[in-house]
Amino acid sequence: MAVLTLLGGLRRFGRSQRRIGGTTVGEALREAQIPSRVLYREGRLNDDIEVLVNGRNIAFLAGLDTPLAADDRMAVFLHGARGFPGG
Repeated sequence: MAVLTLLGGLRRFGRSQRRIGGTTVGEALREAQIPSRVLYREGRLNDDIEVLVNGRNIAFLAGLDTPLAADDRMAVFLHGARGFPGG
């Protein structure tokens, strides 16, 4: 099982670090029980959510289909660098 770390404001959705199942990032995010209204917007990953697998952004890998191995480390956070007001 991969290790999931929730950073920043996402910590309110569970323990900040835990083991999580799933063979892809998308499956692991579903198991993480973060509300879909936070993670997704218009059927795709919210632009304000960043997901790293072993320090690499999934946007440069296979997105939500990025495979996870048992020893992988996944970090999920709100990057919040879109400016003011409203991005």
